Amino acid sequence: MQAIKNYRRIEQIIPSHWVEGSLFANGIHHHYYRTGGDKPPLVMLHGFLEGALTWLHTARTLEEDYDLILVDARGHGKSDRIISGFSQSLLTADVAGVMRALSLSSARIIGHSQGGTTGIHLAAEYPELVHSLVVEGWGDYEKGINTDFTNSPGYQSWYAAYLNWLEQLKLQTHEERLLSALSQLPPGSPFLPEDEYVPWVENCANLDLDLVKLGAELWSGLGDRVHEMLQALQQIICPVLILKSSFFPEPGATLSVDEEASPQPNVHIIHFNNTGHLIHREQPDQFLLTVKDFFARS
Repeated sequence: MQAIKNYRRIEQIIPSHWVEGSLFANGIHHHYYRTGGDKPPLVMLHGFLEGALTWLHTARTLEEDYDLILVDARGHGKSDRIISGFSQSLLTADVAGVMRALSLSSARIIGHSQGGTTGIHLAAEYPELVHSLVVEGWGDYEKGINTDFTNSPGYQSWYAAYLNWLEQLKLQTHEERLLSALSQLPPGSPFLPEDEYVPWVENCANLDLDLVKLGAELWSGLGDRVHEMLQALQQIICPVLILKSSFFPEPGATLSVDEEASPQPNVHIIHFNNTGHLIHREQPDQFLLTVKDFFARS
């Protein structure tokens, strides 16, 4: 705990050569970070209720080979709030608008969770913008999706407490936030390093609470969105790498990585067995090795 109390502010952790910018596209202002350099562009899309700086730790390695563009989705980070709406079609058009505003075409894309879904729709609807795509955090969708848990008393109680924590977080100092966020970590989990913990806390503090309040509604429509995503995947012609994982792996289970059969010749599937949803955090070395190899061959 003492180490976490000494973690620096986010402004001190972001590499000084990164460019922080904002641009107007698809009717809203989008905030982004860019690593720069004369290298192939790689756009990184974060998951739901996260933020561009989710990628900070991973980006420090990938920027050796790529010009990274880390984008805050609407309602997240420093991008505009969701007053004009929040939907998959808007998220997809947002990224297309950002890429065009930055004169990016045929870029590599990495998307985690919600960001991966957006990447799939982007590659299907705007093929000229996507060179190749990595989708991280793919679930076992073929087994079906049960969203009934959102109606349980346990979930409702957790959700109310979570929303209250987010509201208080916005009012706290940096030091108070660091200590307060410890209450949201799973029991017995190890402390995250500074460049993962501080961005996570800041992402939480910057969330649009109106977006968070849509949680149950968004969960209830997940089945339809997954169906639409699978249909979009069939339309993609560029190389795609899907990284599957478990949302709730068995504690202490052996980690392994296996290749799975794919129904499409341009789609490769790698299963990170007994790994949680955040593969790039739980197995960073194997994640980077797999992604770099895929992009090198694409």
